[in-house]
Amino acid sequence: MLAAKALGYDTCPTGGFDYEAVGKLINLPDDHVVTLFVAIGKDIKPAWPRGGRLCLDEVVIKDKFSA
Repeated sequence: MLAAKALGYDTCPTGGFDYEAVGKLINLPDDHVVTLFVAIGKDIKPAWPRGGRLCLDEVVIKDKFSA
């Protein structure tokens, strides 16, 4: 993904599909496995901002246990 970005492309990893079915579809040898897809292309507009992130202070606890 970093190499694609260096060449001016955008990428997005994709999981959660039927890995075995994809392997059969592309005639993948038995000693290989599909682990994920990476979509590669050029954007046509800027990505939407990522929402829903919490501040680190709300999710990180330092030097103590939380009850």
